[in-house]
Amino acid sequence: MEVLCARLGHWVFSLSGWAKKILASLFFLLALVQGVQADESSAEPGAVVESLTNQLLDIARTQQDKLKADPEGFYSNIETVLEPMVGFSFIAKNVMGDTYWEQATDAQQEQFLVVFRRSLVETYAKGMSQNMDFGIELLKEESKITKTKASIVQKVTSPDSVNYIVYSLGLGKSGQWKVLNLVLDGVNLGKTFRSQFAQSVKESGGNLDAAIASWAKAPGKS
Repeated sequence: MEVLCARLGHWVFSLSGWAKKILASLFFLLALVQGVQADESSAEPGAVVESLTNQLLDIARTQQDKLKADPEGFYSNIETVLEPMVGFSFIAKNVMGDTYWEQATDAQQEQFLVVFRRSLVETYAKGMSQNMDFGIELLKEESKITKTKASIVQKVTSPDSVNYIVYSLGLGKSGQWKVLNLVLDGVNLGKTFRSQFAQSVKESGGNLDAAIASWAKAPGKS
């Protein structure tokens, strides 16, 4: 059986060329200040999205040789960029859903967080080895920001299509904005992942360990 991440990764990649490179900037993520190491704790949500996107694209464009020669090192670089700006803990809990999260032991919750984060990193890394001939524009007028929540809209233009990405961000107690979810052309990836996990639990006969293990397998592995 094809693993969950591989199935969803293949689905996202088939949307269009740009989706292959944008997936990780999801999640959910996603975007920061162009090439500048800004104080992320005080950055506005729009700046967080722009910065994360730019940093990830920079890695994609300059470290393709590293992806082939040292994939673990490449994945580590991607994870370093994503970690401070993507709310992996929140996303992982949301993907498992309240019922399964509450059923899971502390060890199972931590294991799912680890494998879920790595699956996003690897899926993104494999996707961005493709063509990246597209432009990205932040649509400030369509974005919405409140005291603790933000919805940031990006327009992604490729030679073949125009697509829209909506990033959901939350302001943590530390005062730092983090990406919590991503919507690609109306498709809510958080809900899609949750549905996939629930299906995996069902196929595993309610075995959470088996469902979590299915996410640990990278796309393309059996």
